[in-house]
Amino acid sequence: MPQILVVDDDIEILTMIELLFKQEGYATLKARSAAEALKLIETHTPDLLLIDVVLPETDGITLCRKLRRHAELENIPIIFLTGEDSPYGVVEALNAGGDDYIRKPFAVRELAARVRAQLRRSAFNESIPTIRLLPLTHQVFVNEREVELTRVEFDLLQHLCNYPDLWHTTRELLGGVWQYPQGVGDAALVRNHIRNLRRKLEDDPERPEIVQSRHRRGYIIRAHVQIGEGAVRRAI
Repeated sequence: MPQILVVDDDIEILTMIELLFKQEGYATLKARSAAEALKLIETHTPDLLLIDVVLPETDGITLCRKLRRHAELENIPIIFLTGEDSPYGVVEALNAGGDDYIRKPFAVRELAARVRAQLRRSAFNESIPTIRLLPLTHQVFVNEREVELTRVEFDLLQHLCNYPDLWHTTRELLGGVWQYPQGVGDAALVRNHIRNLRRKLEDDPERPEIVQSRHRRGYIIRAHVQIGEGAVRRAI
């Protein structure tokens, strides 16, 4: 399910967009300021951002520039919402890193069409690998290739795949996978198992695309995820 972050200080607009996206099959994250948006992005990586140009304190243009400095957000589509009272023009919005814009008031059908188009052309497509886990048999497939994992490697991968849109710190993994109490466990244990996972999952373990990491943020899965025989959970 695509996840979209909407940044707007108008509660009515946020509610209306959330209802629209629910009908379209999208999950919605909501923020009423640039600060709230940046806080959310610490733990969630959306598939698309919808940002109002006029925001309290930090405007949408400045927010967009900040987001584009993050390597994991540089290719995620950003659509601006602009109004007649906006101090910024379309050119400024696009130069800041926006992919598209839509003027307020807008027709919901047009907004839905713009979002669908941006998702189609983004990294949210079939070129991203699919990871399928079968918990009953402890089998793992990357696309159609079966991968043999140890039990610990399987548990680690399943934990990451259960929350594919979240960053997992070493401390959280030591507790969630190994069940160690707070403050117990060695970070090297996590690093070594991540290294082994990459060796088995990645085409090029030295340049991992599936199990990615960021300094101070931890690890995250970049793949479409299917657990059991259910529907595929689309990648970030």
